[in-house]
Amino acid sequence: MKMLGFVLLLLVFSTLIFNLAPGVHATPFELAHDDGEFDYGWSDFYPSAAMVRFSPPSQSWRITGIRLHAVCALKGPASSFYVQIWDSNLNTRYSSSFSFSSVFRNNVLDWYTIELPNVVVTGVFYVVIVPMFTLDGSQLWISVDNDPPIANVSFIVNVDEHTILASMNATSKRPGDFMVRVEGEPTATPSELKLSSIDVGWEETTVVFTYPGEVMSMGARLVKRDGGFTEQNVTKDGESLIVRVGDEGVLNVFVVTPGSEIIGTSVRLETGLRSLYNSLLTNYTVLKANADELRRQLNSLAEENGNLRIQVRDSGYAISILQNQVWGLMENVTKQEQQIAELNGSIEKLRLENTVLLTLLTVAVAVPLLVVAFKKLRMRK
Repeated sequence: MKMLGFVLLLLVFSTLIFNLAPGVHATPFELAHDDGEFDYGWSDFYPSAAMVRFSPPSQSWRITGIRLHAVCALKGPASSFYVQIWDSNLNTRYSSSFSFSSVFRNNVLDWYTIELPNVVVTGVFYVVIVPMFTLDGSQLWISVDNDPPIANVSFIVNVDEHTILASMNATSKRPGDFMVRVEGEPTATPSELKLSSIDVGWEETTVVFTYPGEVMSMGARLVKRDGGFTEQNVTKDGESLIVRVGDEGVLNVFVVTPGSEIIGTSVRLETGLRSLYNSLLTNYTVLKANADELRRQLNSLAEENGNLRIQVRDSGYAISILQNQVWGLMENVTKQEQQIAELNGSIEKLRLENTVLLTLLTVAVAVPLLVVAFKKLRMRK
């Protein structure tokens, strides 16, 4: 990709008459790293971009403009390039598009000023220039100063992923400083625009930011993966700024303060998150249906359990009655056994009496017979 950039640079520059401006030195309100002398140019296709780190002399800095040494071949249909401001964590604080024809003169290598609407940053920040290079459209080439000492603050980045692709420090294969400068001035530390929450829905994502200060106006822009963008509606509710987005990309949100300062922040929105949400929602729906079915079965089992409890209770009553009846029968049996034992005793007594009576009867019968026999015997004598 870099080789293509340099080849295209040579092709474009072969048709140009360079009007190299004399060295420009930084003013007290201009932040710069280059020496003002052009050495070569850089450009690349989206999402590649040139990024330069700046450390302002005060904690908070109001950016009023970007100074860019470059050349642009104006051709093809009207098109635009991007200027972005990133914070120290590589999050977008400001992003705007500018038409090539509104900034550059055709095929003139020079310093150009891009006015910004009082963008306020805190601490270290980065200026990002996205050339949006195409073969059939306008072609922007950003100047590079490779004379030592190298400031080690220039990078080539992927603006879609917010990642550094290459560093142009003194030890790299292509050391240099992008000829990008910042115009501005110190300012009071402003209130911070913070991300509050993200609510992923079926068709859209609701993003809520908070800003405690007074707001004169506000806006939001979604930068898509192909470099295009769409403006988004922002609703204010107290200190909350609410944006509803139905697509993916980097959402840039800003507020304008009473002092005409712009405070911005950004958040990356991925459709993968919505796909995951939709998948989880589908699983939730299935699980909810299963839970409802289990709840129905549980209610049915609870009803059956209630019936069983009633049956068990009734069975308990029946068992209790049967136990009482059994105990009564056992008492009756015991009484019957006692009565039988008493009867057995009476029978034994009767049997003994019968034996005695039988013996007496036998004796009573035998005595008369013996007397008669004895008398007969005496009469014979």
